[in-house]
Amino acid sequence: MVAPKDAVASAPGTGFDPERKNTPMQGHVAYFDRDGDGIIWPIDTYRGMRDIKFGIALSLLAMVLIHAGLSYMTMGSWIPDPFFRLKIKDMHRAKHGSDSEAYTQIGEFDDARFNYMFNMYTKKPHTHMTLKEMARMIHGNMDPWDFFGWTAACLEWLATYIMLWPADGRMPKEELKGVYNGSTFYMLSGRKPMGKV
Repeated sequence: MVAPKDAVASAPGTGFDPERKNTPMQGHVAYFDRDGDGIIWPIDTYRGMRDIKFGIALSLLAMVLIHAGLSYMTMGSWIPDPFFRLKIKDMHRAKHGSDSEAYTQIGEFDDARFNYMFNMYTKKPHTHMTLKEMARMIHGNMDPWDFFGWTAACLEWLATYIMLWPADGRMPKEELKGVYNGSTFYMLSGRKPMGKV
């Protein structure tokens, strides 16, 4: 598995290897790394957002917010990256507070935690999530004084809702799981994951 040994360590290699098992967080962000070099440039994020049907304005906003907010944590240096790039092998360091805790500190997906959170905030049979349930979940996950985490969680979940844009107003649970490992991005864009023909 291309996973770091702990939350401080970097993942081996570039942090994503299509021939090996990767962490779901690495899979989530690898969609945006078109050339497979382990580095996500702001333009990569912009193009990835456009591919999943976001407009120009929302894609630009996402690019700026994601790279301005997360670049420093993923670069592994005290000196900020002047290009605001993201390193896949260190994406687990950019995990923010006030989230669903579905990712562990090293970027693995905690299925039990995801199901617990999903069942807590959705109605039976717990197969979909509405916008109202999503807002309630975000509010329930807020940590005290975590303004960055609150903002990040709100923007991430709002972007997820816009991306999935369910006709009946209910986001399917399996598509939400696919956002965590990146498979939903590939499904919506029509692109194939690296290493798969």
